Amino acid sequence: MIKIVKVKWSDAQRIETSLWDEEEIKEIEPIECEIVGFLICEDKKKVTIAQERWNDVKQIKYIHIIPKCSIIKISELKENKK
Repeated sequence: MIKIVKVKWSDAQRIETSLWDEEEIKEIEPIECEIVGFLICEDKKKVTIAQERWNDVKQIKYIHIIPKCSIIKISELKENKK
């Protein structure tokens, strides 16, 4: 059974607008991102998340490969039974 997880990680920023003073750039931090999806695989280097999955044909779509060194937290989501 594939788990559904929420991954929080730190990601790079790409800033292309206008000119920047070199001292201003030193204050810019990476951004925190979150994604919810199917945990396809996890190893020492990366976590692979898919946002769409079809069980009957075993295919996935909207794939995110997140470096393990950037991950802040992985939370497994539980099914809410009524």
